[in-house]
Amino acid sequence: MDNVLLKKRTMAVIIITLITMAAEIYFGIISHSMALTADGFHMGTHALALAITFIVCIFAIKYKDKTEKLNALGGYTSAILLGFTSLAIIYESVERFFKPLEISFTDAILVAVIGLVVNLICVMVMGGHHHHHDCHHSHEKENENLNFKAAYLHILADAFTSILAIAALLLGKYFGLVFLDPCIGILGGLIIAKWAVDLIKSSSLILLDFKTV
Repeated sequence: MDNVLLKKRTMAVIIITLITMAAEIYFGIISHSMALTADGFHMGTHALALAITFIVCIFAIKYKDKTEKLNALGGYTSAILLGFTSLAIIYESVERFFKPLEISFTDAILVAVIGLVVNLICVMVMGGHHHHHDCHHSHEKENENLNFKAAYLHILADAFTSILAIAALLLGKYFGLVFLDPCIGILGGLIIAKWAVDLIKSSSLILLDFKTV
């Protein structure tokens, strides 16, 4: 995806994210739902990660001779944030094994569903990795926009964790399998960590001139 198009789509996704963030914090406060309020602030960190993609797009459009390096830098920076997100998820999940919290299933499921819907909308706005023909796969792989890939993975990670959370919460609410909540949290965190490490490897190779895009 070229940076002009990515810039427009990223701005649209940031606006959607900020509107959702404001709504969740507002309704979380008036309804005294900590789950809704916390997710609202989480949306703020999501918007910050997307802002990195947007800023990199501006520089990549202005300095076209540095596009590859700038895209790799955006991907590398966002991948680090994604890595910290995964560590936070794993840490919180492990902590819940030793300090279980009483879960308000109805509120938590509502938050997870809202998060999933918003992220699916963002996924559609951003678009995916499109390949025109099989014979171009390796060429397109070499020329993928790592700045776009990082933004896409942030959205995908949020959608993925929402799906896992909904599954765990439903099993906990209706079957009493509360222990699955931290277990699934750890699983989700490890998978997101793998995505972050792969992206860090790809982008760092370009930044260190071990390969070109």
